[in-house]
Amino acid sequence: MDIKLIDRGENGELILTGRLETKNADEVCELFLKLADRFKDLTLNMQGLKYISSAGLRVLKKTYMKLHSNGGELILKNVPPYVKEVLEMTGFTEILNVK
Repeated sequence: MDIKLIDRGENGELILTGRLETKNADEVCELFLKLADRFKDLTLNMQGLKYISSAGLRVLKKTYMKLHSNGGELILKNVPPYVKEVLEMTGFTEILNVK
């Protein structure tokens, strides 16, 4: 998985490319949580995301919880249809800001 950071002051945007799955979830989670401390709001641009597993969903949940506890927001944008379907089926679209 490739991740590119765009720093917008209090807000950060991560451009995700590839697959968010078990083999990279711990490393990605560590990065996202560090960035959740650095930025008030974090946007995940998922246009290049091909796949998300249950481990990837846990990464999103942990990141959301960290940002939310700090008074910030996790925003998902350009979510591909397959990934959006997974988010809808698991109820994540009810708690996350999906654009």
